[in-house]
Amino acid sequence: MSIWKLLRLFIIFFGLFLISSNQKSQEGGIDDPGDLELPRKVADSLWRKAINEGDFKAYNEVSINYQLVLKIPKLYYYALLMANKHQCPEAYMNLYDMLTWEGTIDGIELAGKDSILRNQALFYLLKGYELGEKRAIYSIYEEFGDSISPPKSIAYLKKIQKFYEEKK
Repeated sequence: MSIWKLLRLFIIFFGLFLISSNQKSQEGGIDDPGDLELPRKVADSLWRKAINEGDFKAYNEVSINYQLVLKIPKLYYYALLMANKHQCPEAYMNLYDMLTWEGTIDGIELAGKDSILRNQALFYLLKGYELGEKRAIYSIYEEFGDSISPPKSIAYLKKIQKFYEEKK
């Protein structure tokens, strides 16, 4: 595992620790990670603001919560909507992260090992970078090194298209 993936995992776990510590001091303890989950009405309201109005701040708040409580399949769907509908840089980065995370949820391996998923992940990473997502810089370095400029996202979109054209 590279240093950047370890750093991302550390940040996530540190965030969980801080939230956990804050919750414990306020309520006397957390028995279930689901206790970190936003109430459904709050989450639904934030998703509506994010997707219907293009509110990136609302997207950030609810997407971080979904990552913390491991609602990855739902987050993937909403991130895809935000990326496609509003060109949200953070959503593109979340899509990249989700397609490259190693591990399982409910026995399902998350990281795509095939070339089509790899190309999709790199497309999302590069698109987020092109749109100004600062977190993408670390993953760009990890994927491409610092000796060359990263390719344009369109190059990976063309690879995906070529894959499907060859399957006809």
